Amino acid sequence: MKRRLSRRRFVARTAVAAGAVAAGLHLPAMVSAAAEGWGDLTGRFLYDGTPPERRKLTVDKDIECCGKFDIRDESLMVGPDGGLANVFVYVRSRGVEICPELEASVEKDVLLDNRDCIFIPHCMTIWYEKQQYYVVNSDPVAQNVAFTPLGDVPVNKIIPVGGEFRHQFGRKQTLPVKVACNYHPWESAYVLPLDHPYAAVSAADGTFTIPKLPAGDLEFQVWHEKIGYLDTPQWTGGRFEMTIQPGTNDLGTVKIDPAWLVES
Repeated sequence: MKRRLSRRRFVARTAVAAGAVAAGLHLPAMVSAAAEGWGDLTGRFLYDGTPPERRKLTVDKDIECCGKFDIRDESLMVGPDGGLANVFVYVRSRGVEICPELEASVEKDVLLDNRDCIFIPHCMTIWYEKQQYYVVNSDPVAQNVAFTPLGDVPVNKIIPVGGEFRHQFGRKQTLPVKVACNYHPWESAYVLPLDHPYAAVSAADGTFTIPKLPAGDLEFQVWHEKIGYLDTPQWTGGRFEMTIQPGTNDLGTVKIDPAWLVES
């Protein structure tokens, strides 16, 4: 049976397609019935303007160690060619089918390293039913990791020099969870626990790939820490729908107006 779209989703879908055509991009034809096979979703986020200089953060703890590093704000990371890093893109649809090949190759651990008095990486995703959060301390000073997922067990863990621990999330989240260090308040990171592997974080050049999606209609969510759900003229609530076809599906280059990253 053909699934009907709500008016808001129909308008959003039409706007995405129209915007892509105007930008010279190609989107696959929108269909309701799921096609056989698996497809990759690729794209790139481009900061459409001159990025502000990254603010140098106040380092006032463990200065003999942390004071050696040029620690700067990571909330807006723009590459030399304008690529916008750390944009989360993930499937919002429920009950999505998982590619067996993808499930068989999933790595057990998702690493968060305390190194050079910051968290590395700054943003990450985790398939919480299949993966554990593996946190290590590579610094010569004690560290702390604290986060409170909605409806899940909070964590506030001291990690000694050379220490490590693994954490198992108990449920999915609808948006990334902030990770903090109570010893070093300038440190921050974000982790997104999901009940599927279909998520990506844009790289330093703004590119991302979500591999082996099930062919058919899917709804996606876009999030960035500067604003939360990335609302654009085409994406209401930072959401868009797309029909994934077998092979490569290119979202194209998405230009991000700096005004979209400022809370009103």
